[in-house]
Amino acid sequence: MKRLLLVALMVLMSLVGMVGFGRAGNELTALLETPNATNEAVGTLQATVNDGVPASAKKYYLTGTSFTGGDVITACDSGFHVASISEIQDPSNLQYATRSTPAYNAPAYDQGFGPPLNHMGWVRPGAYMQTDFGDSCDVSQSSSDQQSSTTMSLYSFWFDAIPFLPASAPMSRWHMAQHTCSQPEPVWCVEDPD
Repeated sequence: MKRLLLVALMVLMSLVGMVGFGRAGNELTALLETPNATNEAVGTLQATVNDGVPASAKKYYLTGTSFTGGDVITACDSGFHVASISEIQDPSNLQYATRSTPAYNAPAYDQGFGPPLNHMGWVRPGAYMQTDFGDSCDVSQSSSDQQSSTTMSLYSFWFDAIPFLPASAPMSRWHMAQHTCSQPEPVWCVEDPD
């Protein structure tokens, strides 16, 4: 008899708990359904997120022709500019402009769908030059063999990468060098901001 009474009491407590929980849910639902500015803003934001915004990665490419340091600034096609090191150091955030993209046409070698490997190209160093522009070909206006600037290329194999950097480090895949401004090199170009 005591067992039966205990079971009946447990069932009764469970029913009371479910009714209370059900009412709390109704109050929450009623609160959410009450029109106010916050609910409308949340609804609009949720609809925007759910609809999604088509995003495409910025494109970059290495020119098919070479330029001296003084001509670098004119190398990139319309809608693109000379890339700084920081803009292309992590190519996982970018999309390479392949031959099907009008910006790049290099039938001389097969790059597939990615950037060419072991091909040096001019980049903007992105450094602040306080007194001398010797490290940027006088801001891409000089083709003098007395000045130099930065070039970069992607290593062809992981084991060629910089040994003291982890393989996941963005700069571990790049080889950087200083070339004289009179040396013709291709140019790394990146898509202009929207």
